[in-house]
Amino acid sequence: MADLFDVAGALAGGCRERADAWAFVSGFAASWSTPLSPADGFTLDEVQKAEDRLGVHLPAALREAYTLFGRRRDLVAQQNPLLDPEELLLDPSGELLVFRSENQGCAGWGIALADCSREDPPVALFSDHLPNSSRCHFLDRLSLALVETVLSEVVMGRWAQGRACQATPEVVACLEKEFAPIPLPSYPAWFEPMGVRVRWFSAAGLLLRLEPGSEGTELVVTGRTEADLQWAIGAIPGVWSDAEPTVTSAIDDHDLVLPF
Repeated sequence: MADLFDVAGALAGGCRERADAWAFVSGFAASWSTPLSPADGFTLDEVQKAEDRLGVHLPAALREAYTLFGRRRDLVAQQNPLLDPEELLLDPSGELLVFRSENQGCAGWGIALADCSREDPPVALFSDHLPNSSRCHFLDRLSLALVETVLSEVVMGRWAQGRACQATPEVVACLEKEFAPIPLPSYPAWFEPMGVRVRWFSAAGLLLRLEPGSEGTELVVTGRTEADLQWAIGAIPGVWSDAEPTVTSAIDDHDLVLPF
């Protein structure tokens, strides 16, 4: 495993500043995909048009993310995409600015309009899997939610280098002993927000995620390469699922169902 980018180390301290989050995304993109380029962001004019259409001034964190990597569909649009500026919308209550959607529209992530004046506001999760399709707290800062977006979307884009197993006590003990915890706060999974909270771990060339599963907690492991993945499978004493089909491209615009 020759990858020298340390995901857990790069996120040490929890990205106290927005610039820390963007530096992480830049380093992660260069290691797991291709380096960011000036063409990877939307223009300020495109962001301004979205603000004019909605009558809402976007938080600084969202504006910065759009202009730095908003067009990088390999990073933000494999399964549950960051919405393009022209797709931003309000929820039916008119109280929540929705910036990311589950691809079939059954969950999404948003910012309370009352918080949009804050540079890095908290993020809410709404889901059909919550009572009365309500919403719950997701993460304290938008910049952290966007880091989570990048990690989750890259995992979804690498199904060929990903496997899962039930997180038995033996598996969890191995995980906590042999791998570094990624210092993101735990958070609810959109598909089972009332279940166990999501936690991340890493090693060179590996991302490991504990999340709700059909039999309690599941461990999902993703490798930067097939060799990285096979090393993890050999090191962790789990009963591993069969390999999944390869995801060959990011979600197309016409494949996305908006939630409202």
